[in-house]
Amino acid sequence: MALDKSLWKNYKVNDNQQAREEIILKHLGLVRYAVGRIIIMLPDHIEAEDLESYGIIGLIEALEKFDYQRGVEFSTFALPRIKGEIYDYLRSKDWLPDNMRRELKQVKEERENFKAETGREPGQSELAKRAGIKEDRLNTIERHSQLANWISLSHEFEGVELMELIAADLDQAVDKLTDEEAVSLLTKKIDMLSENEKLVLTLYYYEELTQVEIAEVMELSAARVSQIHSQAIRRLRGMLSRSKEYFF
Repeated sequence: MALDKSLWKNYKVNDNQQAREEIILKHLGLVRYAVGRIIIMLPDHIEAEDLESYGIIGLIEALEKFDYQRGVEFSTFALPRIKGEIYDYLRSKDWLPDNMRRELKQVKEERENFKAETGREPGQSELAKRAGIKEDRLNTIERHSQLANWISLSHEFEGVELMELIAADLDQAVDKLTDEEAVSLLTKKIDMLSENEKLVLTLYYYEELTQVEIAEVMELSAARVSQIHSQAIRRLRGMLSRSKEYFF
């Protein structure tokens, strides 16, 4: 939100700490917005309160560096820095427990063995059976691993598009599609989802609502929205995996 320049001047020129505190309080909504956009794609054990704490650090750093005389909105300047602190925190965490890392190693080996034996990629049920784990567990550990990789490699996690998220195992195949073909394929697959799944994806990726805002719109708990989101992504990835032949 835009603030009167006199408030910024009172802080920047006169070092008025009351003005500083007022600016921070008026922009806490930016932190909540950033957390709401990020947390919907994270594992359940990541707490929103932890993300907010680091987001506030980013807000304060932005406050210190902001030049109010340049004519740029503070929210525009601060939001990337808020997200940056959250990403730094997430990158510092050990996302995957040892047992999950062992399972991922086993899955990778079985995927490679299957491909060597058959000349094709295994389906999720085939891979789960060979690795000796349940399919739901396979979906969970692969999703968490992919999220950890994104956060480790990129400061632009927030910019991940829906197609990128659901096509984690199909990168080369998706690269062969034009943007128009990718959108067309994705639209067809989304139409096959339940109404709640379609609504969550629409509100999050196209209307850019936060998890909390979606929960209010749908009159559900934030946890239930997160569950629906994860289920929709899992189903879309499964549909795309079964559509690989159309990529070539």
